[in-house]
Amino acid sequence: MEKIQILHKTPKGKLIGRTKKQLRLNASVGLKIKDKIKKIGKIYDIFGPVDEPYVKIIPFNEEDAMESVKVSHVFVLEEQQKTRKKGRK
Repeated sequence: MEKIQILHKTPKGKLIGRTKKQLRLNASVGLKIKDKIKKIGKIYDIFGPVDEPYVKIIPFNEEDAMESVKVSHVFVLEEQQKTRKKGRK
């Protein structure tokens, strides 16, 4: 899991963070609470320098956004690829 440092919340409710490497757009972002990981949003935009880019995250709801700003670190979740079931031949 890649770590994203949350810098601040925009007036429109989006989160701005900084990471150490390029990430995928639409990747899910989660907050680690004890031993569980709670999904809080998705990566909407990547901008800035290639070495340490900034990311814009769209949170699913306002409570998750405020909680992630307090914690100051969130994680990118690795999603498994969806497999298609083969039909009858």
